[in-house]
Amino acid sequence: MVKVAVAGGTGGIGLHIVEAIVATGKHEVVVLSRRASHPTLDALGVRIHAVSYDDHAALTAALAGVHTVISTIAGLDEASMVAPQLALLAAAQAAGVARFAPSEFAVRAIPDNPVEAYRLKWPVAEAVARSGLESTVFEAGIFMNYLASGTRGVGHLHPIRMLVDVEHATATLPGDGSAHIVYTRAEDVGAFVAASLDLPRWPAFSQMRGDRLTLNEVVRLAEEVRGKKFEVTYLSEAQILATLSNRAHRNVVHPDAKYAAFDFEKFIHEWYLEIVRSNPTAYEGKNLNELCPQVQPMGVKEFLQTWWGKKE
Repeated sequence: MVKVAVAGGTGGIGLHIVEAIVATGKHEVVVLSRRASHPTLDALGVRIHAVSYDDHAALTAALAGVHTVISTIAGLDEASMVAPQLALLAAAQAAGVARFAPSEFAVRAIPDNPVEAYRLKWPVAEAVARSGLESTVFEAGIFMNYLASGTRGVGHLHPIRMLVDVEHATATLPGDGSAHIVYTRAEDVGAFVAASLDLPRWPAFSQMRGDRLTLNEVVRLAEEVRGKKFEVTYLSEAQILATLSNRAHRNVVHPDAKYAAFDFEKFIHEWYLEIVRSNPTAYEGKNLNELCPQVQPMGVKEFLQTWWGKKE
């Protein structure tokens, strides 16, 4: 049994991870947050440390006795994404924490990521690698829950309709739709992270996958479950670049109101371009699936059937 601190565990993937750790009954978990209470965590009996990432002494004190820190801090600029995690890392070192996982979960950070928002991950990943702490980067591809946007299946995430919009029977696919994508359900991400706490040593990269399909295969499964033909738009690299070069009108707004000023359409098209050119979400690795066989993740077909299939 170890004591685990989840930074940002009051929502999104962080809350799914907290729930999964609690469900194992093996470890003590605390949450670091700027808020002092949360109904779900209160019901689970999980203690929340209300922290300021600007207060090194208080942050270090909050990590007293903590073995593992898992960051799920989310943000779209240096002040909200980079600075808090670097402060958390410094406090973890001062408190004698053994393990630290930075806030990644999509794909691993690289310094020249074509997705501007993802470049914020690199300074943190680099600092963690130099810290001397045991660390890992959790890679889950795309959260499968986005395929359930419009239903309770989205879980604690914000509904985001990208690539395949199952609710409205449409899809916008970069290239010809033959690119592979890894999807992992947020609940299964939590289960894999919780199971990894029992590993004698973390791998440098902890890849997991619920399913790996081409985008065309995802559309076909969604059409089968919904019983209707989807309206599919294919975007060539030239079309994606044209959209990125013309930023006069923003037609897509981030679903989380606190990110309303963020150019979400630019982000999506940068990501489309990444899929066409290098496609990191197509990875074939599945080391956590092998290291933690007790976790049996849900596949896309079962997930779609659960939330969009006809109820008997």
